[in-house]
Amino acid sequence: MKRLAILGGEPINKKIPEFIKWPVPGELEEKALLEVLESGKWGADGDQKHALSREFAEYCGTKHALPVINGTVCLEMILRALGIGRGDEVVVSPYTFVASVHAIVNTGAFPVFADTDPETQNLSPESCERAVTDRTRAIMAVHMGGRPADLDALLEISNRLGIPLVEDASHAHGSEWKATKVGSYGIAGAFSCQASKNISSGEGGIITTNDSELYERLLCLHDNGRAGGVVSQLGTNARLAEWQCAMLRAQLRRLDGDNKRRYRNKEIIEDAFRQTGFLEPLKHDDRITMNSCHVFTFRYHSEKLHGLTRQQFFKALNAENVCSGGPGYIEPIYTMKFIHSDEFLKKTGRKFTTKPEEMPGNEIVAHSEGCWFYHSTLLGEKEDTERIAEAIFKVEANAEQLAKEFA
Repeated sequence: MKRLAILGGEPINKKIPEFIKWPVPGELEEKALLEVLESGKWGADGDQKHALSREFAEYCGTKHALPVINGTVCLEMILRALGIGRGDEVVVSPYTFVASVHAIVNTGAFPVFADTDPETQNLSPESCERAVTDRTRAIMAVHMGGRPADLDALLEISNRLGIPLVEDASHAHGSEWKATKVGSYGIAGAFSCQASKNISSGEGGIITTNDSELYERLLCLHDNGRAGGVVSQLGTNARLAEWQCAMLRAQLRRLDGDNKRRYRNKEIIEDAFRQTGFLEPLKHDDRITMNSCHVFTFRYHSEKLHGLTRQQFFKALNAENVCSGGPGYIEPIYTMKFIHSDEFLKKTGRKFTTKPEEMPGNEIVAHSEGCWFYHSTLLGEKEDTERIAEAIFKVEANAEQLAKEFA
């Protein structure tokens, strides 16, 4: 039995592989930035922005795409363009980055959490429907980690109740539900292009929609409320600069290739999981035909590994220099300080009252089972991915001794 690196043994890799570092610059990005530099058009609404709009809409299979300054603003603008504000409610998953909820609150609307399904780590459709009230004006489906939410069930609820479905696709560039890209199913989709994302411009975001009237409102809203040179509505400045649009156009060219590699390597790791008793792939769903794996999510069972916590498991695993992983979103949004603050009350006009015991599925994911690998971990060759599996088995073989060390 090989000794774990964390216990003084040799790590499987001497150092973290280069492919795990992200974002990755390349010749395409360098050329794109130089084109903008030499064009003299550095601001917004130039050739790069219009080209990115066309190309991303075509990629997602939507009529329209609108680049904006970040993913949070994407969501906020969609809600504002739908006329959502103070007095309204938006149903949302609690297992997401806090920006999903900030976007709701910043419109003045009230976030209503539906529970997380531990088998998918996405919004539970059954809980979602129970969360709907006569104040609900939108359902926000987060494609957590890039794994599409159950769009069939959520669209059925949306259509039957007449409540628009907004896709938070911040993690899901290129993910597919039944061979169709996410971001094309709901009334609109929001993609983040922040530094960690599968396509990155440092900061940035893109909205997709098939609704031309909504698109015109978004277009006006993101340009200080201007339409045809006339300020026709209350707006903001959410325009994305030419530099960032050019970067995203370059990165879009390699997205499908990277996603296919991630998806292939995900399958290798999940096969390894099935050989252990303590790691479990999320529930298989044939309707998911591509998962961007922005974070490759899975389940951890501490009781099957001598009681080692997730943090202890990842401390040992990461020391082997084969991956970048962690326990995911460990602090539920409904327990965060801001949501119980006077500022939240002032924004929404209501006090937040959801208690942890009302979210049993999310409590399991947040506090015990939820795990992920960062997407670039899956960008290696087959043998790199097999080393991750080797490291997992190495931790399992040393678990009893590791538990004594951590005791």
